[in-house]
Amino acid sequence: MDIYTKMAYLKGMLDGMDFEDKKEKKLFAAMLDILEELVEAVDDLDEEMDEMQEYVESLDSDLEDAEELLDIIDEDLSLVEEIIGIEDEDFGCTCGTDCDECDCEDDCDECECDCEFEFDEDYDEDDIIEVECPECGESVCFFDTMLDEDEEAEVVEILCPKCDAVVYTFERDLIIDEEEDDEE
Repeated sequence: MDIYTKMAYLKGMLDGMDFEDKKEKKLFAAMLDILEELVEAVDDLDEEMDEMQEYVESLDSDLEDAEELLDIIDEDLSLVEEIIGIEDEDFGCTCGTDCDECDCEDDCDECECDCEFEFDEDYDEDDIIEVECPECGESVCFFDTMLDEDEEAEVVEILCPKCDAVVYTFERDLIIDEEEDDEE
């Protein structure tokens, strides 16, 4: 017997009983009404829980499919790397060195190692400009020759590689004006 049948049975019993006091019958009728509302609320919760369970199972199935697809992609990528002859060691550290001596896993922003960039013989350390990004605080280094690469540009902006904020602005007009003043 389900709960709705039991509620109907209780209501039938209440109707069949002969109460001497009408107030008692009203009290029991009100209690049965409240019980009926609670039964309906519990039934609604059961339906919603069943729908939620179906949705969670659907998400779980989709997640399993996505994981299988990622495994296939990873296997295919490994096969392509093997065919081409690329190894993980071919992708050096983000700071430009191998970082074999530290545990930064090729992400020098996350470590405190002494990863030093090795310069070409054409450059020395005086040719490097180092500024701190005003947005994220990242230390940004660049060669001063980068400012002369695009001679037609009036303004050269150097961006932070981490957050793309402008960390250095070079205006060519000011340099040309200063050179003309020096000649006079």
